[in-house]
Amino acid sequence: MKKFDYENSVGFVVYNASKTIQKAFDLELRNKIGITITQSKVIFALYMTSGPTQRELADKIGVESPTLVPIIDKMEDDGYVKRKPDPQDRRIKRIYTTSKTDSLWDSMMKCATQIRKVSTKDVSEQEMNSALRVIKKITENLTTYLGDSELGDLKKTKD
Repeated sequence: MKKFDYENSVGFVVYNASKTIQKAFDLELRNKIGITITQSKVIFALYMTSGPTQRELADKIGVESPTLVPIIDKMEDDGYVKRKPDPQDRRIKRIYTTSKTDSLWDSMMKCATQIRKVSTKDVSEQEMNSALRVIKKITENLTTYLGDSELGDLKKTKD
């Protein structure tokens, strides 16, 4: 029986690359503008959807809602976000960016560009395009698989 080469498996390589890119981006953001990668994810998400609830925002950036509380607290203390009561339900707080956040955008983009430049050094445009196509296809295949699996799980619970 052939031994499985875990370190050269697609899943491991993609996961490791993702974690390394995130670590480098976090370091760049901390050193250049004084925010963390998680704070940048909050800002990106708020630019895509203005005024989400904390739960919606947590879902969008892939963290648990309680994990987000201290992050939002710090960002609010630093003047990057503000919580406002929902007009229909005052128990719900919605989260918005501030003008101070707007001033971070260009700096965040410069950090992202720097990490892309460093990470793609000695990689041709053709190689990058090919790698992106392959990773997108893998993601599409897995998304289909997960959708099929969820449908299968639904059928099993109805039977």
